[in-house]
This record gives sequence, structure tokens and C-alpha cells, in this order.
Amino acid sequence: MKEYRFHQVDVFTDRPFAGNPLAVFADAEGLADGEMQTLAREMNLSETTFVLPTRAASGDLRWVETIHPTHAFAQDAEMSLAEFEDFVYRACRADEADPIAAWREVSARQQELVDLLGRRSSIRVVAEGTDLTLSVAGRRWENCDGRMNFPDGEVFTGPVESSANGEIRFSYPACLYSREVEDVRLSFRDGRVVKATAVKNEAFLREMVALDEGAKHLGEFALGTNPGITQFTKNILFDEKIGGTIHLALGKGYPETGSENQSAIHWDMVCDLRCGGRVYADDELLLEDGRLLLG
Repeated sequence: MKEYRFHQVDVFTDRPFAGNPLAVFADAEGLADGEMQTLAREMNLSETTFVLPTRAASGDLRWVETIHPTHAFAQDAEMSLAEFEDFVYRACRADEADPIAAWREVSARQQELVDLLGRRSSIRVVAEGTDLTLSVAGRRWENCDGRMNFPDGEVFTGPVESSANGEIRFSYPACLYSREVEDVRLSFRDGRVVKATAVKNEAFLREMVALDEGAKHLGEFALGTNPGITQFTKNILFDEKIGGTIHLALGKGYPETGSENQSAIHWDMVCDLRCGGRVYADDELLLEDGRLLLG
């Protein structure tokens, strides 16, 4: 299909099932770090980056994304194919007697969280190596309840672009363009990344942060809420929804949240809060040790 497809279609579906889920980036493995910016910018020219999110935010384009279990996905998750199939079905609540009713319950429960967060203006995340504050004043929270991404289970917003201050250490490798960046640590001042380190592929991390001005700012803050997803799989469709985690995205924000951040990338990174982590909303404890405290 030509690149103008997202100007014309009414519905977009994406169901990766190839034997190698990273096949589209196979050539990236041979690129020098200095060439990755060129790849990212070329991908940024595609309408996937601009037209699809804008039309989706306005409601003009309906979309859904899921996956089909394959040996390659299972291998990435360090499971057998049968184990991975069961994992996917649990994450999708397809193993329950009435999956539709189950997702309606998820929607109602998460809407309570969205409503609460909509009345708050600041977020603070505290964990090992992490003490980060940001503003969400005037931003909209989205209830991800199984209507688009599937499996689902998160609530997210776009932080005020100049508001992030402090530091954060991410628990799992951050994967982008077939590169795994391990033990990522970011420091922010007035919304901008001022220090970025990693124990593996640090040069790539710094290159992506330097890609454009928007890549130095946050486009997303989210809480993962899916209790059926408990382990890291190297697939962000699942990992960003691990119950008891938060994730941040460097780069492009979602227009429906009020985010104005533009970038060639949207790079999700996950911080696990299930062992000693806390989230505060306007100084009120919202999450502790991975458990939401909604009363």
C-alpha cells in the first residue's frame, strides 16, 4: 500500500504474526550507531507517525492492534509456544467464562482511576534510583480498556512538556529498532533530558535522545494495570501493561491527551514498582508496591 493509505482508510488493523517479529528492522542490526538517526528520520516521514495518530485522536480513523502467538514471540519471552499462547489468552482475559463482561469490568474500574487522576495536577514516582516529578495539569487521561490495543490495561496521559524534573531508572531493557538498551537511567531538568546512561547500547540511547528536540521530552506517562501480565516479554504491547508498573515515552505524544510534543520517535520504557515503588498524585499516595490504592 502507498503511504497515502492513512489519509483514505476508515479502519486500520495490525496483527503481527511473522516468524521473525523484528524482520522489518533486520537491516538495522548492520547499521552503525551514527546511521540509526537516518533510519528513524526516514521512518518518521511515513504517515504512520503523523496522519494515523491525528485521525485516530479525532475519531475519524478506527484502529486495533493485537498479535498472533508465534515461536519467535515465545522465544523473546523465554517461553514455549504453548506457554506463550496461554500467557496471551490470560492477558486478553480470553480464558474467562465471559471475556466481554470481564473487559467491561476493567473499563469501569479504570474509569474510576481516570476520573481521580483528572482531578490531579502533579505526579511523583519514587523507587530505587528514581525520584521523578511531572505536571499533568490540564491534560486528559485515556482509559485503555480493550477497544484498540489488545490485550489492554493501562491509563495514560501526555505530561506538560516542560515539567519533568528528577531522575528515573528503568527496570527492563528499552527496545527500539531491534536494539536493546539495558539499565537505562534518565535525568530531567525542566522537562528536558539532561543525562542519559545505560550499561548496554548507551551510544544508541544518546543518539536517539539527540534525534530531535521532541525526543528529549516526554510524550507519555502511564500506569500499567493488567494483572494477567506479570513478566517482561520484550514486546511493548504486553510490557507497558504489566500490572504495578509505570512507563514513560520519550518523543511524540498523543494529541488526544493534550500533548504537543512532536518527534520522530515514541519510545516506551518501563519502570517496575512492585518491590518498593510508589506513585503520588498531588502528594497523595496512589500506588504502593505495585498496588493501586483507590479506597
